[in-house]
Formats: sequence, structure tokens, C-alpha cells
Amino acid sequence: MTQTRVLIISGKGGVGKTTVAAATASAAAQAGQNTLVVSLDRAHNLGDVLQVTLGSSVTSVQESPNLKAMEIDPQAELSRNWGVLQQYINRFFRYLGVNGQSAEELAVFPGLEELLVLTRLYDLAESGDYDLIVADMAPTASSLRYLSFPDMMDGVLGGLVKWDRRIASLMRPLQGKYLKVPVPEQEVYNKLYDLAARLKNLRNLLFDVNRTAVRLVMIPETIVLEETRRALSYMNLFGMAVDAVVVNRIFPEEALNGYFETWGKIQSSVLQQAEESFAGLPILKMSFQESEVIGVPRLLSTADELYGTSNPADFLQARQPFKYLEADGQTVLSVHLGQVNPSHVKLQRREGDLIITVDGWRRVVTLPDSLVACSVQKASFKAGVLVVFFSETEFSGNESNIANGDGKDRDKKTMVDKREQLVRANAKERRKRT
Repeated sequence: MTQTRVLIISGKGGVGKTTVAAATASAAAQAGQNTLVVSLDRAHNLGDVLQVTLGSSVTSVQESPNLKAMEIDPQAELSRNWGVLQQYINRFFRYLGVNGQSAEELAVFPGLEELLVLTRLYDLAESGDYDLIVADMAPTASSLRYLSFPDMMDGVLGGLVKWDRRIASLMRPLQGKYLKVPVPEQEVYNKLYDLAARLKNLRNLLFDVNRTAVRLVMIPETIVLEETRRALSYMNLFGMAVDAVVVNRIFPEEALNGYFETWGKIQSSVLQQAEESFAGLPILKMSFQESEVIGVPRLLSTADELYGTSNPADFLQARQPFKYLEADGQTVLSVHLGQVNPSHVKLQRREGDLIITVDGWRRVVTLPDSLVACSVQKASFKAGVLVVFFSETEFSGNESNIANGDGKDRDKKTMVDKREQLVRANAKERRKRT
């Protein structure tokens, strides 16, 4: 079975993400790759660009034999994946006295539709039907919610399945005769368990730099550059590998006279800043087109300008944002965050996790067993890279201010014993989750 790769096209609204996604997919298909381009944005216009009527099922693009396309419908995914759970939650809230309309609204928590759209992307990637899937994402802020949600919800759903299943098995025999509160049926837990398992697999797919990459799209404007810088930092924070930055709508020299002269100066400055900000990443440039890019022939000519002789289906760089390294006999965690204000980076230890917060975006990193019992000695931020140093000092259970570290020498045998206890406890907890 083919191991499908996923290329996510993301960026600020209005910068040409859909055009880049459709052009990339069209060129990959022409090169012989069995390709699917899929829109995950609520405001779908992929079909308009391809000049094909699209819906929530896969549709062949007649002008390109190897190309298929679809626009995922969040409501359809909600009905397909959440219907059984939604019915139970409705019953539960009505038991509490919540009226019908409000109960239905409470049964769909924020972010659920985004989560279910992503699980659909996972199903398509695991089908083995495609060599490449190109995903046209929503604008940056929504994309970040999409891509961070599986990481946040993985532990939540796993814990919910583990505890509620046990409680329900005890309470179900008492329902009716002794209890009036609705108790979930086994079908509800089967659905929840399936969703939790798919979520874990989705998370693994998104963080696999050999299978998934993000390609950021921007235009040469100052505000867009700033958002793209932040997007790169946040994508790296969540472990997503960014393989390139596309700069779209670059005015040609002959257009920069008269009225557009000032725009030419802005464009030149932004392009120079982009080269500095995204040093080490390929920067692909695409000129402002003379006419609308609609239909496969125009998309292919656009892709020729964008990629040249490169294969658009290839990941242009496979940089791993998170790395565990050995330095001077110490284990360190290296996180490439890019251009962020060091004062906006916060660290916290909690049980077997390291919590990294950047400008309000929070990532919970589950540490390997070898580091579970270690304290954080210090952290440094240089050239856009956060480096966290772990010490042999025994981790006490909570560290909220760990930037400089503070550890005292302790009896080595006691440390080793407690380390082993923590490692065993952490491993046991992980087995329960899975």
C-alpha cells in the first residue's frame, strides 16, 4: 500500500493559498503522482479555481488524469463521526433541564468540527489511494487551531475514555431502577474510543517529518510578513515541519513605475527581510500574474514559474523542529522557534511533561522516560532556537519558574531509586492511555 505524503498549504487569508495548492497538485499530477487536493477551509473556492464542481466526496478532474479534488464538509463529518455521541449528550443536558436547542449547541464543543475535518484528512492519507495529498488550509489563525487541536485533545479524550468507561460499566445496571441520569450505552464508548485512537494516529501523521510538511504562503507586504514569521514559530512549536515559504504576487520591474513606485520600495524591503527571517528555508517566488489563474492549464504554467525544474511533490526541506541532543554529557531539547521575543517564551514542568508557551500558544511535550525524573537546569534562546538543559537533579513534581534552574546535590542512590519509580509510573500511565 502506498504511504501517502501530506503537503499542507497555509498562510494569511487572501495571499493565494488556494492557487498555490491547486497549482502544486496539478503539477504533481502531471508528473505522474496520484494526487488529491482537498480544501479544509469553510470558505471553499477550490472548485472555482479548478473549474470543477466539488463536494464532500472525491471528484476526478477531467483535465488532469492523475488529479482528484474535494471540499470537506464540516457538517457532514460532524454527522458521520459525532452523531451517536451528540444524541447521548443531548439526552444528558435535557435531563439537567436544558432546552432542546441549547442542548444541541452544547453537544458540539468549540473546535470539534475542525478536529473531525482533520480526522477525515487522516482517513484519506491512510487509504493508500494517493501518492500525495495537498491540503488547502484555512487562514493562519484557524490553521493553527486545526493543527494544534489533535495534540491538545489526545490526552483529554484518552483520559475520558479510560475513566468514564469504568464508571459507566458500574452505573449501567442501576439505570432505571435506581438512577434517572442517562448513562452512555456501549455504542457511545465504542465511538469515543475509535475517535481517540484516530486522533492519536492523526497526531503521529502530522508530526512525522517524512510524511507531512507545511508550505507557508505570503505576499510582499509588511503585515503579512509579520504574520508569516509568527506562523513559522507556532508551526515549529507544535512540531510541524515547514519545508518552504512561497512569496506570491511579486510585481515585475516593468510594473513598478509611476503609481506603483512606492509599492516597489515596500516589496524590495519585505523581500530582503523575508530572506533574513526565513534563512535556511527555500523561498519560492511567484510574480503577480497578468490574468486570473483559473483552470488546470493556467495552474500548470503558474507551477512552472514557482517550481522550475523541481518536483512540486518533493518536500523541499525536512527539518525536525524538535530534537533531543547530547551536549557535554547532558541531554538537551532543541526547539527551532524562529523570530520570537524571548520574553514571550515560558516553560513549565508538570509530572512527565514540559509545557512550552509562546505568545499564548501552548504545547505540552511528553518527555521520554529517560528525562521524566530530571529537573530543568536552564534554558537558552539564541538565533531563534530554544535549548532546554536537563539536570540530574531530582524533579520534585512541579516547576513553574525554570528559566535559570535551581538544583541542589542530593544523595545519588535516592535519586536513582526515585527516578526508576517515576519512570515505571510514567510508563504504566502511558500503557493505560493506549
